[in-house]
Amino acid sequence: MTDTSDASHRNLRIGDADRARLADLLDDAYADGRLNRDEHQERMTAALAARTVSDVSPLVRDLAPLESVVPDLVGPSASTPAAPWQGNLPVHLPKFPAPPVVVGDQEDRIVTVLGDTTRGAGYTLAAHTEIVSGLGDVRLDLTSISLAAHDVVIDIRSGLGDVVLLVPEGIRVIDQVGRILGSSKFEGLVTPPADAPTVTLTGFIALGDLRVLGPQHRSFAKKLRRWFGKS
Repeated sequence: MTDTSDASHRNLRIGDADRARLADLLDDAYADGRLNRDEHQERMTAALAARTVSDVSPLVRDLAPLESVVPDLVGPSASTPAAPWQGNLPVHLPKFPAPPVVVGDQEDRIVTVLGDTTRGAGYTLAAHTEIVSGLGDVRLDLTSISLAAHDVVIDIRSGLGDVVLLVPEGIRVIDQVGRILGSSKFEGLVTPPADAPTVTLTGFIALGDLRVLGPQHRSFAKKLRRWFGKS
């Protein structure tokens, strides 16, 4: 096994792609229950500030091989393409069509305090939905819900919590969310057609994260299974 504590590796600087892999690993560990909320937040903060391999090592030591996060810098994969990500994900992700537009409410409100809230199959997203959360996460599975309008707005008011959207193909997401000591991640989204339905995100997130993930994200299927019970 490669000695990743070797000084020649420890002082190497990491890049944006390495930080993205690190953030994905921490998100997966949180989704799997291997990290609790506080551990996830603490490690994610450290991940965003990481500059060298030595900064990364303590964040992943109990989760995955260091080589899986910095394959170009450490281990035998440094001279070969990185191996597929671990996690029992399908090689070819299934296609998820855009949600149907149906008759539904024009206004809705999702409130969660000290807990997590999910919305999936059987739920219709109103034309204007307000999300209010404190010390809790809100997760929306847009692959299985319906839309009450072709263009909908989600107005977010979140503190010390995350808002996660799993977005299918054929839908456009417009980000207008303000952030206070928080971060955002838009990954794996498929470019929609010109006439695609739109979901516009407004409001603010304080001390939390906004994550909008599409079918091409490596842990998309896993999150659907864990959070919404979809196979």
